[in-house]
Amino acid sequence: MAGAFHGIGEPECTINVGVSGPGVVNSAVRSLEDPTLGDISECIKKTSFKITRMGEVIGREVAKRLDANFGVLDLSLAPTPAIGDSVAAILEAMGLESCGTHGTTAALALLNDAVKKGGAMASSSVGGLSGAFIPVSEDAGMIRAVRRGSLSLEKLEAMTSVCSVGLDMIAVPGKTPASTISAIIADEMAIGMVNKKTTAVRLIPAPGKDVGDTVEFGGLLGTAPVMPVNEYSSEKFIARGGRIPAPIQALTN
Repeated sequence: MAGAFHGIGEPECTINVGVSGPGVVNSAVRSLEDPTLGDISECIKKTSFKITRMGEVIGREVAKRLDANFGVLDLSLAPTPAIGDSVAAILEAMGLESCGTHGTTAALALLNDAVKKGGAMASSSVGGLSGAFIPVSEDAGMIRAVRRGSLSLEKLEAMTSVCSVGLDMIAVPGKTPASTISAIIADEMAIGMVNKKTTAVRLIPAPGKDVGDTVEFGGLLGTAPVMPVNEYSSEKFIARGGRIPAPIQALTN
């Protein structure tokens, strides 16, 4: 379950609103007739504005009735396993044959940017991550892309450089060495550090499962096809210990 704590000076009761609408954005993009990339961006911005504004109005009314403070509004396109509620489907609506093919990172960057621009104009206080999430097991389109072979772990890593989160809800073989998992986490940390962005890793080693198998989580956690990892070893690199020095971007003041 999501959790939080109130910082010093914050009110005891606050109404924060989370809004998600990948299905709505997907439908809006697919309704366009032969659009340019600029047209698609404008469509996503306008749709995000409408969704966010509705959340803002409702949140403020609820806060008023409960005599509570209104906090922030988070517009995050968080997919679910339900058909049509997919971020991957939005990327494919832009013109990609299958999520994961060349152009996917660019399409995701366009989507994330347009969502943030539209949402920022619609709310007095945007918070949270407010962008597109790419959890594999929770997105029916991502699951299809993995099964047909167009979406790999390496491509997902590249996509995390432009989306709101990191490697999310990805099942890997149970026999995957701990050093390989550590190296995957280190790669993702490097992307977050260099790009000054929020990122994370939710990687799931599936005991007794191998590439091609499926792990069923149920509910919103969905279904995870077990994905291959690079077979070459990271053991020696991880075993060196120590730490990677702070990047040059730290010298900004």
